[in-house]
Amino acid sequence: MIGSVISSVQSVIVFITVLSVLILVHEWGHFITAKRLGIEVQRFALGFGPTLYSRLYNGTTYMINAIPLGGYVKMAGDDRADYKGGPQEFYSKSVGHRSLVVLNGPVVNFLLAYVSFVFVFMIGYPGQSTTITNLVNGGPAQTAGLQAGDKIVAINSKKIYGWLNLEKNLEGTSSEAMTVTVLRGGEETTKTVTPDIVEKPNLVGRSRMVRDLGMDNFSNIIGGLIEGYPAEAAGLEGGDRIIEIDTQKITSWIGVKEAVANSTGRQIVLKLLRDGQIHVKAITPKIDVYTDNNGQEVEQRKIGIGPFQELDLYKFGFGSSLIHAGEELLFITGLTYESLYRMITGAMSARESVTGPVGIFYIVKGAAEEGISHLLFIFGVISASLAIFNLLPVIPLDGGHLFLFAIEKIRGKALPPKEIGRASCRERV
Repeated sequence: MIGSVISSVQSVIVFITVLSVLILVHEWGHFITAKRLGIEVQRFALGFGPTLYSRLYNGTTYMINAIPLGGYVKMAGDDRADYKGGPQEFYSKSVGHRSLVVLNGPVVNFLLAYVSFVFVFMIGYPGQSTTITNLVNGGPAQTAGLQAGDKIVAINSKKIYGWLNLEKNLEGTSSEAMTVTVLRGGEETTKTVTPDIVEKPNLVGRSRMVRDLGMDNFSNIIGGLIEGYPAEAAGLEGGDRIIEIDTQKITSWIGVKEAVANSTGRQIVLKLLRDGQIHVKAITPKIDVYTDNNGQEVEQRKIGIGPFQELDLYKFGFGSSLIHAGEELLFITGLTYESLYRMITGAMSARESVTGPVGIFYIVKGAAEEGISHLLFIFGVISASLAIFNLLPVIPLDGGHLFLFAIEKIRGKALPPKEIGRASCRERV
């Protein structure tokens, strides 16, 4: 009991520390830019609500508030209603300088994410294992002589770090044969594989063409449950091995997905193996409706489970880490904006694409328990996400102010206050 309480307290401390550092860095980007441009910064606040600590230093009041879920920088004249025309005020500066103050909050979050990823790749990138667990009978991989248990280490001599990286390297429409280097019995061996060109969804559900090798790295073991979905209500647990769905024998995660997707009854019956005992669960799938790439509404049956994923650490030298960190940051940025677009267009639900403070807490908690590399990776992802969301063209986010400044630049004058409301540039994360 005491151990559980201590663990929970430690998790809260780690969560608050991670969030506070990210917000502090974001606000520092606004703060230091404003200072360098001669703008008076009146307050630098970390958190909201009642003030726990404050100190006046060099003309700025530094504050720590009770609720560590945001922060702000208050500059002189950052609200047009309060602007008096002084040279030290925010709105006395040019559109370019004001834009720079606003932009540099997200920029330093991107830089922090990049630096975090550099360290992650040097310490060990936590990627899904590239060990093959299942092969499609007669598929390209099996035909070429690959076997279950082989660990893929390179494609066309390019080092692979995790299954997700493997899938990124297999995107495309080229049907040319490729060399696949695997680790088998402690020794490397290379096979020549001619892929099939198929259409598959990416992480956010967008269809794209891939060079399919006919294999996967997921077993039939449940790794996690989605909150609020039928599997959770039915009592399924992480670690359960699915051995049968509607009398169909299951040996891989591909079989799980196909059996659920192709089921037609109101309920599906799952036979599970848990602690050596067989359990039978009847589950009513949830019908999710989304819009595909052709604008057609598609129904998808889901029960809310994810596969168990074994993780490996992939280490690189400093030079390679610099390159891979940039690639990872671009990938996460593109994927995040794509998921937001798909959410807006109805192709993806908000639950699948947005994680709130509670969700972030459990993500950070889990990463901290896995080790420093996992925690640094999640730290970088959240930092990049903070930058990405703050650049959305919505008031009061940074992107909203940048959008208004762009209109001001085009018009040659600012929009009237009655049209934009009291759009203060006081930053809130």
